[in-house]
Amino acid sequence: MFPDAVFVVRGDVPAVEVTANDMLSSVFRNLLNNAVQHNDKREPRVTVSVVVDEPDVVVTIADNGPEIPESHEESIFGDHHKGIASSGTGMGLYLTRTLVTNFGGEISVSGNDPTGSVFEIRLPKADSTPIRT
Repeated sequence: MFPDAVFVVRGDVPAVEVTANDMLSSVFRNLLNNAVQHNDKREPRVTVSVVVDEPDVVVTIADNGPEIPESHEESIFGDHHKGIASSGTGMGLYLTRTLVTNFGGEISVSGNDPTGSVFEIRLPKADSTPIRT
C-alpha cells in the first residue's frame, strides 16, 4: 500500500508479554498506518523500538512526517477528531487510546527531532494489571 515507506526496528525486541488481547494488533496497525498515510515526505520513515521499563513495556513509534502541534497532542485522541486534510473518520486514535487504556496502559504523542511525531505506548507486562472491560 505504501511501497516507498521505510520501517526500521531500533535495537532488539525483548521477549516479553504484555497485558492485552487480540485487539492489540489494531493499536499498532493504526499507529503504523497513520505514520505513513499522513506523512508528506517522498520516503516516509518509521522507526519502532521496544524496551522493558519495569513494570511496563514501552513501544515507541517515530515518524519523519509533519509534527503534530503541541496544542493538539491531547485532542487528537478525542472522539471524531481528525486533521484538516484527513479523509478518515476521526475514530482511529480515539479507538487506539481506548484500547490501550483498557489494557491498563497509556499512550502519548510528542514531537520528533528534526521533524515528525513520536507515539509512546506504555503497557503493563503480563500478570501486572488486569484488562479493563
